[in-house]
Amino acid sequence: MATRVDVVNIQNEKVDSLELPEAIFGAAVKPHLLHEVVRMQRANRRQGTADTKGRSDVSGGGKKPWKQKGTGRARSGSIRSPLWRHGGTVFGPHPRDYGFQVSKTVRRQALCGALTAKAQAGAVRLLESLALEKPSTKVMLGVLKSLGAQGKALLVLPGRDEVVEKSVRNLPGVRVLTVQGLNVYDILKADTLILTPEGVQTLQEVLAA
Repeated sequence: MATRVDVVNIQNEKVDSLELPEAIFGAAVKPHLLHEVVRMQRANRRQGTADTKGRSDVSGGGKKPWKQKGTGRARSGSIRSPLWRHGGTVFGPHPRDYGFQVSKTVRRQALCGALTAKAQAGAVRLLESLALEKPSTKVMLGVLKSLGAQGKALLVLPGRDEVVEKSVRNLPGVRVLTVQGLNVYDILKADTLILTPEGVQTLQEVLAA
């Protein structure tokens, strides 16, 4: 069943209504796909730069500390043994790539599932326009309050808008993404999803490609 959402202005006054595309906002919500795609996104963001020095990487230790027998102490061949202080690390981490990929079909299904989940929860707001004359954190905060966007909010724009980006950069929990950059992780993390009719149209075009 199609979902119809009111289109409002920045004063939260209804100016129109729009039926959300069934293929995008009425898809099957599959938790296992959402989990897989979020896991992929988080893994791809890991730097994987942790590094440790093994026995062969630690300087020193070229000379046997003492003779093999007759000292009453344990046998030892190097002061850089992992058993010694300042010695090498055994099986320590080394730089690696944690990333992996899932198919385009799975990513698309997960994205539509995440958008559907937000629509079913009543967390989607349609704003007539997000155009601002100049950057203003105060104005943007007022817009979010009038829309009832509590907690974390995600603004989805058809394209880059430097004025909007500057207006929200000092607002904690508020994030701006273009339709091209929309992803499952940020959708699920947001409490409120704010789009424009133009953004919905662009989303249809992108997902239809």
